[in-house]
Amino acid sequence: MIAAILTFLMLLPQAPAPPGAVEGVIQNMEGAPGIAVRVVAYQVPGSGNPDDNLNYFDLQRPVASTQTDNEGHFIMQELPPGTYYIMAGTAGQGTYYPGTRDLRTAAKIPIASGQLVDGLNLKLMVRNGAKVAGKVNADMALLGRRTVTITGAPLEDLVEVPVNPDGSFQLPELPQGNLFATIYPPTSGMPMYKIKVTDKDITGLELTPLPTQNVTGRIVVNKGPIPMSSLFFETEQTKVGSTINADGTFVAQLHATTHELKVYGLPIGYSVASVRLGSQDASQGITVTNKDISDIVVSLTAPQRLAVVRGKITGLAPARFAAARVEMTGFIIGSLQANIRPDGTFEFPSVTPGLYTLKLASVPEFSSMLVSVDSADAFDVSVIVPAR
Repeated sequence: MIAAILTFLMLLPQAPAPPGAVEGVIQNMEGAPGIAVRVVAYQVPGSGNPDDNLNYFDLQRPVASTQTDNEGHFIMQELPPGTYYIMAGTAGQGTYYPGTRDLRTAAKIPIASGQLVDGLNLKLMVRNGAKVAGKVNADMALLGRRTVTITGAPLEDLVEVPVNPDGSFQLPELPQGNLFATIYPPTSGMPMYKIKVTDKDITGLELTPLPTQNVTGRIVVNKGPIPMSSLFFETEQTKVGSTINADGTFVAQLHATTHELKVYGLPIGYSVASVRLGSQDASQGITVTNKDISDIVVSLTAPQRLAVVRGKITGLAPARFAAARVEMTGFIIGSLQANIRPDGTFEFPSVTPGLYTLKLASVPEFSSMLVSVDSADAFDVSVIVPAR
């Protein structure tokens, strides 16, 4: 009887073990506090050392990450029990605790459930890039608390530092490359400013909220649905993004200058055919003055052939066909919808290849199914609705 009870208890779902945490202070190469330095925790893969199994000793994505504050202090919580490497800096340029760039001599930090491991202090062994200092040209008393946010491909995470009451800010050493600076929370008229970081410190960067006008338009495609993409308006110094709605419409707040319209992230086979403002060609730029602009049309060209997805619903009473519809959602195309014909069939005549989730609206007993469209061919799908 006791053995049976123990077996039953072992089969019960176990509550997750409380996490642990690590804490420490990072210094830069000069011994000053390392401000806004990225700190990550890598789980040690398996057992052994890098020298024991170089072919298999591969660090995965960080389990957790954080940034140091103005005193160089960091704390990382919510670490599952295990053994970790702690690294400060960016991948390829980082310093491992206790102060080494060589993973073979990095310390393995055991983290137990509910335990805080403190005193993980280290000094960076490599200069990350250049420091950037500047000012937000606005009345911070009216604007309220803001942070300067840095994004871009050279960074694994965004970098944020507070804006001082006088508008000044000091960014940490940033990796070399093209980055973007803006302030957060989002502020009307504040674009992303382009920064080219080299090995020399940058001073006098000015972030200025500018008067803006509403610029509206729509994305159209010569056939099939509008694919997912990102829309930006760029100058040599700034970049402003705009959300593309499901129907292809967009609105952007742009300051007075000439902006080049860019569409990023289009699937393979799609391209921008034209950008027009009314009857005029606007492919070289859209000039904003002191008035709103409307009727921008961005035309996309789709691949010559798109897939056809068709199928039949079984297990659903025909009387429910009219109220139900077939929906396919994916990462390449946001959402497609098709009505169910009286004979239970449906068809999507133009589908961009990709992986989709198929659902039936107003049919709660059917959850979903995956549909893989891996070519520009015709695909037949059988949708079986379980009995209620």
